[in-house]
Amino acid sequence: MSKSDDGDAYLLWKVYELSLVKNNTHRYFRLLTIVDVELRPLLMKEELLYKNLQRVQRSSMIGVDVGSDIRMLEKMVEDVRREIVDRATRLIPGFMDIARGLGLDVDDVNGLIGLAGLLVYNKSTSYQKSVKYLGLYKAKGRDAWKIKNYSSKAQRYLTMLTNTILLKNGEINVPRYRGLRKILKVVIESRKRMRFAERGAGV
Repeated sequence: MSKSDDGDAYLLWKVYELSLVKNNTHRYFRLLTIVDVELRPLLMKEELLYKNLQRVQRSSMIGVDVGSDIRMLEKMVEDVRREIVDRATRLIPGFMDIARGLGLDVDDVNGLIGLAGLLVYNKSTSYQKSVKYLGLYKAKGRDAWKIKNYSSKAQRYLTMLTNTILLKNGEINVPRYRGLRKILKVVIESRKRMRFAERGAGV
């Protein structure tokens, strides 16, 4: 690749070359799996559609005539969520086993969406790293807002998962960090067991 190529592509290639020499490509490039390729675009679509649905619902609450927009968006959100669950069940090893361990079944679509999004966006099997990645702690000090960087997408899906579990248990409280961490720990321990089982089976 030469400088005559597109500027961004050339810079990216030089970064890749340098990282190969220093053996630290993991710092700048992340390996994509079939799960990422198949599910990330759908999860992005689901989030966008749901935000649009919320916006239309808020408009309706203040008297704006939204016509059939709400029903149309509700159907689109439902369809994309069903598709995500179908693909997650097919592509993520032990997906439904983890779900059943959390008390979910095939009808708990919101919870299954939350689990799928969490497993896609948080691949770590370290509980402490996951807590930090999802921002499940109270940052202290004057500059706490600068320190606390986390994945809002991963936290959103964990919240969806936790809300579904709480509702199934008859609880209607907003989940606190303690509750989110509890569910996160169960998911991580389940994922670890799945990986050990795969290795034991020679997968």
